[in-house]
Amino acid sequence: MACRVLLINPPATRRAYLETNVRVGTPMLPSLGLAAIAGALRDAGHTTRFLDLDLVDVAGEPGIPGEPDISGKPVNKALELALREFNPDYCGITSITPTWHTAMAIARKVKQTRPATKVICGGVHASLFPEKTIVDGYADYVALGESDFTINELIATADAKSVRGLAYPGEGGMVLTPPRAPLASLDDLPMPDWTLFDKNRYRMSQLTERRRPGGFIETSRGCPFQCIYCNKHTFGSKFRAKSPQRVIAELDLMIRKHGFREIHIVDDGFSTDLDRAKEICRLIINSKLAFPFNLFNGIRADRLDAELAQLLKKAGCYQVAFGVESGSDRILQSVSKGLTTDAVRRAVALCKQHGLETFGFFMIGMPADTRESVVETIRFAVELEMTISKFDIAVPLPGTKMFAMLESEGRIRTKDWSRYIFHRTDEPLFDHPNMSWGEIGALYRLAYRSVYLRPRYIINRFWHGLRTGGLWHDLGYFLKTRWH
Repeated sequence: MACRVLLINPPATRRAYLETNVRVGTPMLPSLGLAAIAGALRDAGHTTRFLDLDLVDVAGEPGIPGEPDISGKPVNKALELALREFNPDYCGITSITPTWHTAMAIARKVKQTRPATKVICGGVHASLFPEKTIVDGYADYVALGESDFTINELIATADAKSVRGLAYPGEGGMVLTPPRAPLASLDDLPMPDWTLFDKNRYRMSQLTERRRPGGFIETSRGCPFQCIYCNKHTFGSKFRAKSPQRVIAELDLMIRKHGFREIHIVDDGFSTDLDRAKEICRLIINSKLAFPFNLFNGIRADRLDAELAQLLKKAGCYQVAFGVESGSDRILQSVSKGLTTDAVRRAVALCKQHGLETFGFFMIGMPADTRESVVETIRFAVELEMTISKFDIAVPLPGTKMFAMLESEGRIRTKDWSRYIFHRTDEPLFDHPNMSWGEIGALYRLAYRSVYLRPRYIINRFWHGLRTGGLWHDLGYFLKTRWH
């Protein structure tokens, strides 16, 4: 039986970016995860609509995402209108840790407005805390883990117990069905349904986007490395990848059919398999698609060689991101990064040699960090002279080894998940073993001043702006940034 399914993305951008010191780099593109689920629903013959409440919130209206009460706010009105006009049989709501409270408020509103609509919540946080999501959040079901096909299977059966990877209320508490096995072949995934999105309403910062509209693509899932700050709950530790041919077919649809003009690859490890990454580049070159792209989510510095750098540049890649994290080899070892600062130096040098921009992610306040190691990280960022350096406060997300370690030591100060945001310096989430939260915040601000207020960087950025046409954007970003 064909059903009407409303997929909802909770608001997050305002609190996570627009009210922080990294607001000039705010990323905002159509949800890849919900587009993939919509593709599966489309192929099964269901009618799907997408409601992005983030677009409502960032339109200049009042309201702070993360508050559990959305009544009387623009997002509430947009939700009421969608429920009334579309009259969905099922409602799927995704969330990450800092948006979980808002997602639960949305679920509650759906049940109050349309009690017959079945609410399914997904995402890593709901998977970690299914009982709280059902009891406190009014969800009828929680889709656990990798759940591209869970809604389809639930709609197709009258017996929820037969659907793997599902949680729902039952007699005496919560029922958990057997876990879903990770997808054996990612080529079996349907093509994402991009027709549900008004692509022109989305935009990225010019720091990480050359042409609009841009879109996300994943070419692989799973990361075999064991960094203590990462959560492996959804995609696991085994690297699984789409074939190069499937990747090209998906890119072709995004560009030629759906009108995307730039692509952001968001894999956890695009180059984990070097030969596959190189083959994708060769196929892009031979396809004559001619689009700019970047490795937005970052690759490991030790998974880049000269041949891949050359192929990336030739294929249209203009920017490669790296998870550097720290400039201290001691800290990199303490977080099980499996990487050295020398490997980062080599990778950044390769990118510069082949004309690729570099984007570095750094974290301040790792559990073993001291003031001295953070200063070492700042000096390393200055030494690397990357095109963009982004510093975040280390956040012990639930489900990570870092969270478990700090919790076992009694250092976690709050489980108000709406406060678990990387870019905020005013939220003491945990008692750091070696530094006060005020000291961490001061070092965070020092990092940005040390990297971006150097005369050498300013001169280089001026010429970069002239070359790329982004000079006025850079000036605006400079003026919007809080330097103290």
